[in-house]
Amino acid sequence: MSDAWIVSTVDGGHVRLRSGKIGLMSLDASAPVSGGELVIDGDQASFTLRLDLGQMRTGNFLLQAAARSVISSNDVHVLTYVGSGPAVDAGWRVSGTAVAGPVEVPLDLTITAIGPQESPMAEIDITGSANVGTVHLPLPGMGTVDDFGFDVEARLAMTPHTG
Repeated sequence: MSDAWIVSTVDGGHVRLRSGKIGLMSLDASAPVSGGELVIDGDQASFTLRLDLGQMRTGNFLLQAAARSVISSNDVHVLTYVGSGPAVDAGWRVSGTAVAGPVEVPLDLTITAIGPQESPMAEIDITGSANVGTVHLPLPGMGTVDDFGFDVEARLAMTPHTG
């Protein structure tokens, strides 16, 4: 018997992406969640998450312009992550791939239930990191970043799937 929860998009859940230094700056962006689902079957979890890249925000206008340029030139408006994995400690460790158009990034995430005691799955915490490798940025003086990696953080409200 499996249990399923839907990621609530009503509360404005966002996923935060932070990079290390890229030249003199770092990327700190957030993208709103447009959907997702967590299914627990025994000690295995399957997790799907969709981000609206067209609504991604950065704290730096140069990086914001670069992000919009990359998104529109590749016609990539949604990032979809699909992963699965076992229960670990107080949560689950899922491995999968984040896909946005032609870009595929292997990504491991740790999911932890952090809701109140009477309903721990009402909110989950997601953490992870990925290394993309070489990235070409459309920024003056930036060009190519050889070892681009980023951290993923999110706290998402969940509702039981009743269908």
